Amino acid sequence: MKVLIAEDDAASRKILKHMIKHLAEFQVVGEAKTGEELIHKVMSEKPDIALVDINMPLLNGMEAVKSCKIIHPSIQVVFITGHDEFALEAFGVNAIDYILKPIQRERLYTALGRAAALARQNTSAAPAPVVTKDLMIKQYNNYSFISMDDIIFIERADRKSVIHTTDKRIELNEALTNLEELLDSRFVASHRSYIINLQYLVRIEAYGQSYKAHFKNYSETARVSKHKLPELQKSKSL
Repeated sequence: MKVLIAEDDAASRKILKHMIKHLAEFQVVGEAKTGEELIHKVMSEKPDIALVDINMPLLNGMEAVKSCKIIHPSIQVVFITGHDEFALEAFGVNAIDYILKPIQRERLYTALGRAAALARQNTSAAPAPVVTKDLMIKQYNNYSFISMDDIIFIERADRKSVIHTTDKRIELNEALTNLEELLDSRFVASHRSYIINLQYLVRIEAYGQSYKAHFKNYSETARVSKHKLPELQKSKSL
């Protein structure tokens, strides 16, 4: 079973790793020091179990887990914290256990055993996983999800990335290159400041020394660099 430890205190992480290394069934595949790191580690490692502290910087463990459950619904969560006021909310997100510090070895082992049993049960009973087509975005300290099916293009404007969807524009303080890494094969960087969805692309026309991309049922256009034109032609018949 793959285990992820999300805890901002280095000593607590060390104790948890020491306890887990004696259990042959479990392997620590990553560590996170903030709620944001927890989300990214869940996306990349797809752990079976997450041991999560609640009071972490930037984004607390409880809010991070809510996002993780959307990204990776089968993940089993054990909260390990020094505070008891979140216990009710913890079980609202189907946490396996809510362990107060100092950590008791037997309590942790029991929680891991229950989490592993549920993880195995979900794996054997679940149908083939459905590939999510949502883009997770951060605005201020809140995370939300946009269906990639709705994204027409993304542009870099005034030091922000602007996502053009079928019904709205969304501004983010996120580099265009970071967003490109999260998108699927439908999306192509048509210009250093634009990423376009080929499914919406209807035509490209010359515009000075470059080109303009036009989209289905959308009035705004995106720029296309001359050297990107062959790539677009190869990806889509224009």
